[in-house]
Amino acid sequence: MKKIMMGTVISLGILCAPVFATDNEAIAAAAVLPTDVGIAGTEEKKTPEELTWSGDVSIKYERDTMENSPAIDGLMYSFRLNAEKQLSHGFSLYARLGAQYATQPSLGDFNTDAYDVNKKGVIAIDMFGLTYKKGDFSYKLGRQDLTIGATALLYSRSDTNIGIRNFVDGLTVEGNMGNIALTGVAAQEDNDGAADNHLYAIHGTYDVNKRMQVGATLGRYVYADDSGQNTTNGAVDAAYKFKKSTFTAELAKSNADKDNKAYAVTWNYAFNDKTAVYVTAFRVEPYADMGQQSDFDNNNRGFYYGITHQLTKNDSVEVVYKDQKTLRDADDTAGGSHNTKIEATITHSF
Repeated sequence: MKKIMMGTVISLGILCAPVFATDNEAIAAAAVLPTDVGIAGTEEKKTPEELTWSGDVSIKYERDTMENSPAIDGLMYSFRLNAEKQLSHGFSLYARLGAQYATQPSLGDFNTDAYDVNKKGVIAIDMFGLTYKKGDFSYKLGRQDLTIGATALLYSRSDTNIGIRNFVDGLTVEGNMGNIALTGVAAQEDNDGAADNHLYAIHGTYDVNKRMQVGATLGRYVYADDSGQNTTNGAVDAAYKFKKSTFTAELAKSNADKDNKAYAVTWNYAFNDKTAVYVTAFRVEPYADMGQQSDFDNNNRGFYYGITHQLTKNDSVEVVYKDQKTLRDADDTAGGSHNTKIEATITHSF
């Protein structure tokens, strides 16, 4: 409990910072965020019926530009607290409290359709449900985050999202059968209004050897209100490790009549166990992913350049620069508008 109280105090200090500081002052505060506050990790062994806690607090600065439009920048202060209650016979209950304050709401990680368009701060119990583990397989039923594809090329509602109407409700399964790792999902989105679109997918990965893996994904996305084009999606992926480098590639295609292809290719180089850099080339055509919700910006092509560094056991920093161009404009003709993003995030886990 002392760990949770300490983490909560830190998070409240971060979330309240915008009330007492200007953006420039908040940036300065982020620069001096303590890197070691003496909070231990969460590696303790779980016993039946034990309640365990984990979470993190973070500060992210983001600046977005779009050709012929003014730049937008802002700070996001986030707090995520996970709770898990161990039950008997492999069952457990889980829930998460998520909170965020964004100085620029349009950059926030919460769903602005579910809140007032100018709302800057949100807090909600945004994930909850039941898990079950038996042998080499685990099952999760409830509201949860979800990514599909080895690089999240096909779909992403990741755990970095915050607040209501930002995740999916359903069943996910993952496990291993020898050298094959399997994941599957049957879910519907928790969207604003009645547009809870359905999605289904299965992904398998085969370990060729210690260095190489290959995989494939098959998915289906169905709009609840016929507002978009339903798609059947397929993808193949591969990963190869060579010394300090890891190469990952994923190719995807849907059954849409046009603009139905996507790819992502990443090179990651780990200098040591603390610092790594990566470069990703990608292209996602408008109807290539599932519901236009790829982890890479739909209707764009370009490059991501990033660096990650583990400051301490519990503290990390990541900086990524996204340089990309749109593929088609608002009139569905060939586009090419240059746009960029820079994101710098400091995270403390507890």
